[in-house]
Amino acid sequence: MTLSRLPFPGVEYRNRFIQLFSRLQHKLLTITLQGILLSLLVSITVPLLHAAAVEMAAAPPAADEIHTFNVPAGPLDAALDHFAHTAGVNLYYDAALLDGRQSKGLSGNYSIASALSRLLAGSGIEAAPQPGGGQSKGLSGNYSIASALSRLLAGSGIEAAPQPGGGYLLHQRTTESGKVTLPSLQVTSTPLGSITEGTGSYTTGATNSSTGLELTLRETPQSITIMTHDRMRDQALTNLDQVLEQVVGIEPDRRSAIGGDTVGYYARGFAVQNYQVDGVIRPGGLYGFFEDTVDMIAYDRIAVVRGPSGLMTGTGTPSATINIIRKKPTETFQANVLAKTGSWDLYRMEADVAGPLIESGRIRGRLAAATQVNDTFVDREHIKRNAIYGIVEADVTDATRLSAGIEYQKFDNKGASRGGVPLFYTDGSETDLSRSTNSGTNWSNFGRDSLNAFVSLEHFFTDDWRVKVDVEHKNASYDQKFGYAYAGAIDRNTGGGASTYITRFTGDVKMDAVNASLLGAFELFNRKQELALTVFHASYRSKAPDYPIWHSGSPYREPINNVYDFYASGTWPQPDLSSTGTTNGNHVDTTAISGVLRIKPVDRVSLILGTRITNWDHTRWSKNGDNPKTKSRATKETGVITPYGGLVVDLTDHWSAYASYTNVFEPQSVKNLSGDFLKPLEGNNYELGVKAAYLNGRLNVSAAIFQMHQRNYPVQEGFQVFAPDGSRAYRGEKVKANGYELEIGGQLLPGWQVAGGFTHAKLEGTERAPLSLTRIPENTFKLFSSYQLSGILRGLTVGGNLKWQDSVHLDGIGPNREDFKQKSIFLVDAMVRYALRDNITISLNLNNIFDKTYYDGIGNGISRYGIPRNFQLSLRYEL
Repeated sequence: MTLSRLPFPGVEYRNRFIQLFSRLQHKLLTITLQGILLSLLVSITVPLLHAAAVEMAAAPPAADEIHTFNVPAGPLDAALDHFAHTAGVNLYYDAALLDGRQSKGLSGNYSIASALSRLLAGSGIEAAPQPGGGQSKGLSGNYSIASALSRLLAGSGIEAAPQPGGGYLLHQRTTESGKVTLPSLQVTSTPLGSITEGTGSYTTGATNSSTGLELTLRETPQSITIMTHDRMRDQALTNLDQVLEQVVGIEPDRRSAIGGDTVGYYARGFAVQNYQVDGVIRPGGLYGFFEDTVDMIAYDRIAVVRGPSGLMTGTGTPSATINIIRKKPTETFQANVLAKTGSWDLYRMEADVAGPLIESGRIRGRLAAATQVNDTFVDREHIKRNAIYGIVEADVTDATRLSAGIEYQKFDNKGASRGGVPLFYTDGSETDLSRSTNSGTNWSNFGRDSLNAFVSLEHFFTDDWRVKVDVEHKNASYDQKFGYAYAGAIDRNTGGGASTYITRFTGDVKMDAVNASLLGAFELFNRKQELALTVFHASYRSKAPDYPIWHSGSPYREPINNVYDFYASGTWPQPDLSSTGTTNGNHVDTTAISGVLRIKPVDRVSLILGTRITNWDHTRWSKNGDNPKTKSRATKETGVITPYGGLVVDLTDHWSAYASYTNVFEPQSVKNLSGDFLKPLEGNNYELGVKAAYLNGRLNVSAAIFQMHQRNYPVQEGFQVFAPDGSRAYRGEKVKANGYELEIGGQLLPGWQVAGGFTHAKLEGTERAPLSLTRIPENTFKLFSSYQLSGILRGLTVGGNLKWQDSVHLDGIGPNREDFKQKSIFLVDAMVRYALRDNITISLNLNNIFDKTYYDGIGNGISRYGIPRNFQLSLRYEL
């Protein structure tokens, strides 16, 4: 389909349409439309077909119908509202009957009758099933019986007799016989909290990852995506790399096996280096503080703030900040065990137990563990993961909560390659190597392990004022043996043209950090205003022995006579990879103070103002044998101010418009021609957008446009141009990026969840600062949706995932300056889950259904294929 063939009434209108969209490529339009249409087939047709099937059945939900319930603990009326939406039944009760009553919640697969009985256990309330039934469009609000029934039956062709029909009547438990009257019907919708586990939702009710204040997504004047616990479970996402691939606006750049140093992520045109765990910052500029391979067994959700996050990080690149938030103990007992198998000999086991440790519930705990082994689609790669997480939480007083925990993660990828396959043969034609080709040696290995211990203390002075202190210690190490074949191009017939690249990276890293926050609210202008003050201090230390590298020549870099034989066997002698005797290290001390104020001068306007003041002191050291350490200061910055400003205007009860400005800086350790360190890399983000929240925050949509600037971006003066100390010389230049984003997340209808969006981001350099990021797509579309069926298809949940990205290219990288271009990619995934019985579910995830062949990261000699069609089959048992 071309634009000139579209059936517009008249040449003038057609030409206007073509002009409007002339900046978009033809493939972008075509594939995006295909994505939307297929998304509608998955996300809309299935619910509509299900509704039709239910209508044909003409029967109300049966009491023994199995549903998957994720009802959080809390007020009983809120728990019953969640239950009614999931089960599709009507509940009749007096609102006063539930006042002050609590529920322990419910998680698992239960019949309707069993679930309702469990929710009401210990409340003194009984549920009496009512005769009649039929299907209804539902109702929200407070009504009299007659008015409520009239609205519920509207359009059904059914009249209401003066007696209850269908559903359950809630009344006080009594041993005396007699009639129970129904004074009123109440149906409410409760807002979500910040914890996402057990909500069944693909969005959250609150987040503090952007400003430090507990705000809803609509109240936050910045683009932010929450990857919830239940969405990760539905998509079978068990490690952070898999999660980030699904996040709107985050683009993976996998040019090596997972665990290597050439795997990265981009957002808004810039590399993502900013990671946090429970808000505690990991230093992006220090090698070894990895988080991209962590197992998700320990985590409840991921918050991704796109653009700079100066208030929360101060330092870093202006791309995005990834905050990984740990699971918490639960007030009621819950436990589940999972067994999983899948493509390439995938085997995984999980166990997660949480609940009160003493009868009063004032001390709670959680223990979770996972172990996994799997090969990959690449020959000889074999991955092992082990993770264990434990936390204890205690109510020291009614106003003070103390928690402490420990987390251990271990990752190994044996037979892994730091590189990939070449894109060209020496005759200039493109290679057609198998996707299973491994350019690594048999002895190559990427290993990591980390141990984190953390303590958190939270005290409420009043309902409006509280203080929270988080302390964390991290010990981690890595050992990476690199042995792989590198080739810009290879001879099609002989396999010549490649060389081995061999070295080793090992090191130990330590972190000690404390983050203290004071949050509160006060009255001003007859309205509640909010304030957050934070003090952060961290010490980051690393040491790494020096090893021979391919620059050293033979035997660490040697020609390969026939790379085809090398690919097939991975056989190559391992040279001496013991240390040269020199050890290098880094020591960074950083302290920051930040404050943010949210002011509402009038009811529909919120102004958020804040700043962060950061001190950064980075010292490098080197030690050769028994000689004393030699130290040099890499960077010292004092009193660097990173401001933040945001304005949110409520246009309606659901829609708001916002504008924001935020800033971030990154200390640099490269030098200019004079031998001076470059000034810190500074990034600014200007953003305008609109957001909407429906169903009391259970559905969120947003649209944003942004422009980002970087100052002091390091550009090499020339390949053979050096600073006085012999290091390569750089100069600082200005670059920018701009684009727009559309996103949706949450509940469309009860049981129907959706999350995804479209992103356009373009990076622009200058003649003095040329940037070549054409290997990262400018336009991407991602959408996942799931629907929980009932009626004749009870116990079944279906879902679909669509991913599209436009074409990417590298110019002049062939042996004869040929260009390489990869066409746009369109991938489709599917999932289905079925409740075999109460508490037992079986799930199937099928990814890349059409087995699309593509590159997941391209570079000269280090291009890696994307994952072929694969499946995961899981069996989960919940207590």
